[in-house]
This record gives sequence, structure tokens and C-alpha cells, in this order.
Amino acid sequence: MSLSTRSLRKSYGASRALNGVSISAVPGRVHGLVGANGAGKSTLVKVLSGAIRPDSGSLTIGDWTGSALTPRMAQHLGIATIYQDPGLAPTLGIAENILLGREHARFGALLATGSQMSDVKDCLDHVGLKKPLKTPAGALSPADQQLLEIAKAVYRRAGTVIMDEPTAALGDADRQRIFEVVQRMRSAGVAIIYVSHHLQEVLDLCDDVTVMRGGEVVLHELTTDTVVDDLVTAMIGHTIPPRKVEARALGDVALSCRGVTQAAGLQDITFDVREGEVLGISGLVGSGRSRLARVIFGIESFEAGTMTLYGRPYRPRSPRQAVKSRVGLVPEDRKRDALLMFLSAGKNITLPKVPVRHLGWIRLRSETRIAKKWINQLGIHPPNPRTRPIAMSGGNQQKVVIARWIQAGSRLLILDEPGQGVDVGARDQILAAIRAAARAGTAVILISQEVEELQQIADRVLVMRRGRIVGEIGQDEISEETVIPLAMGSMQQTSEKGSRG
Repeated sequence: MSLSTRSLRKSYGASRALNGVSISAVPGRVHGLVGANGAGKSTLVKVLSGAIRPDSGSLTIGDWTGSALTPRMAQHLGIATIYQDPGLAPTLGIAENILLGREHARFGALLATGSQMSDVKDCLDHVGLKKPLKTPAGALSPADQQLLEIAKAVYRRAGTVIMDEPTAALGDADRQRIFEVVQRMRSAGVAIIYVSHHLQEVLDLCDDVTVMRGGEVVLHELTTDTVVDDLVTAMIGHTIPPRKVEARALGDVALSCRGVTQAAGLQDITFDVREGEVLGISGLVGSGRSRLARVIFGIESFEAGTMTLYGRPYRPRSPRQAVKSRVGLVPEDRKRDALLMFLSAGKNITLPKVPVRHLGWIRLRSETRIAKKWINQLGIHPPNPRTRPIAMSGGNQQKVVIARWIQAGSRLLILDEPGQGVDVGARDQILAAIRAAARAGTAVILISQEVEELQQIADRVLVMRRGRIVGEIGQDEISEETVIPLAMGSMQQTSEKGSRG
């Protein structure tokens, strides 16, 4: 079913989120939607899903035209919205999630009919989700949860599917699974709006692409007529010059790991990271990258091996002990594990190092001054310290977490996928902040599966697979051709250098 908007406008106070946006999606085509964080993409998706009303403009879905939708109307008109964070009932099974709200009542109980269960199985086969029907949704991998959301849309015979960052948290293999399903949906005549920060992914998968900036459409092209650099320039209004890793004099060893082993998934982890160094750690999802970060930050324990921090034994029993040792962690899931979404950005930034006066009173002026310094330095938007993260885009939320640990004076800063769900402009600002921290002597561990990100900032990269470090790559050799084979196990590097760091 075709979908189009005409001159949509939406403002929040003095901030204009949508300023005359007109787009369209037609059956059998994938329409890419890209833009920097805060460009208006999320507001547009919410208007199309019926979550919010536009101030003016119109929408047309098939034969229906109106000024606004409700969620129920959107569903009735065949619109399904699939978000980056799936809206599943985690304790219910796969079949129950698909049928939720569509079961048949029998003797006072909600039961699925045989024909419904047959349709559920057909939908799961269509998206390639091969799990027992009673498997709780919360027990599925992120990729399988996305496939379940797509299966829900297929079951409801959605004619228009909006996919908002469906692959942001997925590795390459799982992304490919999603791509294959999108292509099958396109072949079946579904109109798809595909929102993503992965620009090459958009060009490879979509038929045409719209770029938004400042609440407006600034570019619309067939993907065959454009390249990534064109999209970047349209998104941020200027080109980003290529950056090379700057030469820095490295200091003493900050963190030393020797034979760190954890029965749950780490085996003989041995490496050093020095003051002023940016050490990249890469690998596929499940390789042990994030688990290693949690061990260093005291969230998880380890059974064997040793760690030293600046020459002293280091074995944090909790994150509180790690923070006291001036270790900071920017976790992979900022919303769940890092941010207090309903506290102000200022309080989130100063959380580890709150300025207090005698008797424990918080020095509010100092707190505001510190927060403003980092808000300006990292380009956080909106620039008001009182703004809550819940009202910020993903990229600006990420900057708040990074500002927190830099202002706290972290000697060791661990960043787990800092560019995930972040547009190219915000990513450049985040990498600039990491470079500045390294120049100031902070030891940085940067965990990322984005090879391009590692090329721009890492001094060297350790590659992990199945809980082990399987190789080390020097800065001049960082590329997909060197990182991916190690991560996938098609090449093994066992030099002394690779194990010692």
C-alpha cells in the first residue's frame, strides 16, 4: 500500500522538529530515510505510526487521506512500525507475541485456533525465524527479536512497514539475515521505509533515499544516482575531511591484564594499554568484547589471572570500586545501563563527581558550570543542562555519557560501541572527544565492530573470537581484510605481540 505525506509540520515550543516534510513510499520499493541525530526522522516516524499528531499537513495511505493518525488507525490502514528496541512482551512466547490482541476467546480463555497457528508458522518461515513457538521473546537474540517483529507485521498483512534502525545493534551476519527478509518483503509488494545510520547499507538495500536536516527534506535521490559522500554532505551541510590517527607519545602502562580467565566466556586474556593510547578491540557479537569490558569495570568477576592498574593490583568487586580507581565505562546500551533518563543532562554528566560543599550540599552553580563546559565542548543538543536525556536524540545521549566520564577525570576510559545508533556528524564529534582525552593522557579501550571507526582512531586493534584474543593488528594494517578473517576464524594470528599487547 502506498503512503505519502504532504507539508508535515511539528514544533515543540520554539524547536521545529518537522518543517514542511513531504515523502512517499510505494509498494515493492524500499525507501531509505537518513539524517543526523535530531534531524526529525524520529518525529516523522512517530507521526506515521500515529504516536503523535502533526501541527499541520496531511497524510495519504492508500485511499485514505487525513491530517493525523492514531496507533489503532495506523494499524487498521496496514502500517507496521518496527523500532530499534523491539516492543515485545519478553515473558510471552513467539506465537503469543504474534497473536497478542488477536486470539479467540473460548470458555473465558484466550486461545489460538489451528488456522492461526498455521499462519504463525508460515510467517516465521517467511522471515527465517526457526525457534520453538513457546520460546520467550526475552530469550531471543537481538536479531531474532527483530525477525519476530517483522513476523508480526507479516501476520497482520501490513502493506507499509517502517523499520527504524533495525540493524543498529547487530553484527554483519545478523544484518544479512535482516536484509534478506527486507528483500523478500519488497518482492511481495510491501512498501518499506528504512531508517538507518549505516549509509552504505542504505545505498545497497534501498531503491531511493531521502535525507533530512533540521526538520526538512534536503535531498531525495535514487540510490543508483548517489554515493555515501553525497549523503554525508547533505546530512551535516559540509564535508568531513579524512582523519588519520595522530602520532602521540605514549606514557606508562595504565592497565595490564595477564591470563584473565572467566568460566563464562573469557580465556587467557593478556594485553597492556598505555597512557595516551587508544586500543581498539573488535570481534563478532558474542566474541567476549563486552564481557571483557564488564570484568574491567567490576560488573563481572574473573576466576584466574591478574590485572594491575598503574602498577598496583586491580580486582574491582563492583563498579563503585572501579569508579574510585578512576575507571569509566560507556556501555553498549546507554539507555538501559548508563543514563538516568528523567534526570537532567547536567546531573547525568556530573554524577560520578558531584561538586559538593560542607555538610554534603550540592553546589548547583558549579554543577551547572561544569555541565555547560562539556555540553559546549561536545556539541550536545539541546545545549541546556536542564534538558533530560529522554528528550534527546541517541547521538546526544551518547555524548552525555562520554562527557560524564571525561569530566570525572577517568585515567582509563572504556567505550563499548560508542558510534552505535549515532549519525556520521555526531560520530565525528565523539571521536574528536576521544582523541582529546587520549592527548590528555587517558588510556582508552575502544570496543567496536565498525572497522572504519577503528581506522580513524585506534593505535592498534586486538581481535577477539570465542572469548580469546586471536590477533593484534597495527594501525597501518587495520582494514576489513585483516580484521574480519580473524574475527570469523578464517585466519589465526598467534604472534607474541598479539598476546602481550
